[in-house]
Amino acid sequence: MTRAAPAFAWLLIAAVTALAPLHAQGRTPADAERLYREVGDQLFCTCGCREKLLSCSHNVCAAKDAQRAYLRELSQKPEHDAATMKQEMVRRFGPKVLQVPEDSSVFVVLGVSLAALLAVFGGMFWYVLGRGRRVAPESAAAAPAPNGLDERIERDMQELP
Repeated sequence: MTRAAPAFAWLLIAAVTALAPLHAQGRTPADAERLYREVGDQLFCTCGCREKLLSCSHNVCAAKDAQRAYLRELSQKPEHDAATMKQEMVRRFGPKVLQVPEDSSVFVVLGVSLAALLAVFGGMFWYVLGRGRRVAPESAAAAPAPNGLDERIERDMQELP
């Protein structure tokens, strides 16, 4: 039994290494098309129209044809996944193929704007709540109540059970 287990393991390892190159030779056409559509929907045409790469409607746009052909070529290669395909497209056609380039400052501007809005609304909320707590100005609180109102209130409070 102990002799059969190592022999079976070696046979299994040999079969896997022999069949691995056959699996890595290419993608199925359906997988390549799915990857082409997935990545193509995330990229933009560089002709200046700012439409998605797969839906660029310019008749004389030469940029979309070159980009689509290169993307189709990348989708056929099994060593490329979606992320590496995007990197290759940026390397070849520039950062304009991405909707928001990685080195863009739009996220910094959005973060600062959000913080400023929160500060303004927080200040307004604090101001409104702070004004509601004030009952009367200090000068009115120090003045005696007219017509002996304080004595009447004190007498009524003592009469309560």
